[in-house]
Amino acid sequence: MSNSSTDNRVKAYAKSSGVFLSEVKSSEHIDDSGNQDSIHNEQGNDKINIDLTTDFMAKENNVESGIALTAAVNIDILRAFVPLNILSDDHLNTVARATDVAFFIHGHQVADANLLQENQIFLLSGCVAVEMADGKQERIFGGSDSCHLSIGDRFPHAVAVQAVEDSQLIILERNKLDAMLCWDQVAKTLAVDISADRQFDEDIDWMNTLLCSNLFHKIPPYNVKEIFDQFEPRVVQSGEAIVREGEQGDVCYIIKEGHAVVTCSGDNVKPLDRNEQRKSPQIVARLGAGRCFGEDALLNKTTRNATVTMESNGVLMCLRKRDFLSLMAEPDVAAIDLEQAEKMLASGARWLDVRSQQEYDNAHKDGAFHLPMHLMGLKSRLMDNDTDYIAYCSTGRRASTVAYLLAQQGFKVHALGSRGHPA
Repeated sequence: MSNSSTDNRVKAYAKSSGVFLSEVKSSEHIDDSGNQDSIHNEQGNDKINIDLTTDFMAKENNVESGIALTAAVNIDILRAFVPLNILSDDHLNTVARATDVAFFIHGHQVADANLLQENQIFLLSGCVAVEMADGKQERIFGGSDSCHLSIGDRFPHAVAVQAVEDSQLIILERNKLDAMLCWDQVAKTLAVDISADRQFDEDIDWMNTLLCSNLFHKIPPYNVKEIFDQFEPRVVQSGEAIVREGEQGDVCYIIKEGHAVVTCSGDNVKPLDRNEQRKSPQIVARLGAGRCFGEDALLNKTTRNATVTMESNGVLMCLRKRDFLSLMAEPDVAAIDLEQAEKMLASGARWLDVRSQQEYDNAHKDGAFHLPMHLMGLKSRLMDNDTDYIAYCSTGRRASTVAYLLAQQGFKVHALGSRGHPA
């Protein structure tokens, strides 16, 4: 979940602190067949699940021999942590594929104040001591109620964390996780709106496919509602080739009605036998209503890697590259700082907490109106159009998204730009 710069900082910090990072990597390719192909381990499994109660003796032996340990976290484990528990399974799987499990030897430092501010750090097992700015310390144990939140959110004034026992932790970049939360929650709100509107009865399948597609998560959440407007319907006939292998493409398709077959030439299909030669196109997949293909054309200047042909009459929803790129532009959302917020509060403004229920329950600002993003469409009806609201979250991203979307509905909402501790 972390970019290269944060990755390098964490690894450098880890090396100096005596931590062994277990990097769980799985490359994912979305091709013209609409399939997502993950690299499997030698046993053919997508994941090697670990028992978090495993005896550390074997691990210590590996550490002494200098072996970096490999272990993966499944989504059931991730779902135990806040705010990961509000993510959809698709997003949790994305997090699991990119998660590093860090093993810290007892006595070594886990994080300093900067690492805590930039990352969500969750304790899986073991015990760590959390040092506060005033010098006080608190210990937390893996599996306890106090470790459901990230260490930085549970203890907003923490300046250092040290492993009291051999411990396993997950480190996720805060900004990237919050970006995923934004998309996930806005998409859920939109899905509820779509399901409640009868005019979309025939479009629910392809719209839900779009909302779950990893490709469209690159679009700023402010623009989610505009995505559907950019798609155009196209009536197609049985036998019609929609994309051809080797051709340049600039359109992505979602099947609204009908079904298609995906074929590849022998050059793009790995033979089952090393001596086998394949010259004729091979069927690699069949696609039905709700499936997406041709996404690569929107982001990369590349040729089609497969041919997609309709096997029945149908309707496709089409998105051109130029329209997709127009959605990538992020609107300028003005933010206020804490000093401005305090002046507004003195004049009658009210805090607006847009985090999850568990985050809100842990700590929130006095008098805050709680508006979880996924309930925005329902709970916004309880807001006052004449009141100024100051939205906040853990990074400012969710607050900024909510402020933008509610302003479109006529509410006066301002986003607290910097990370505001909900104390």
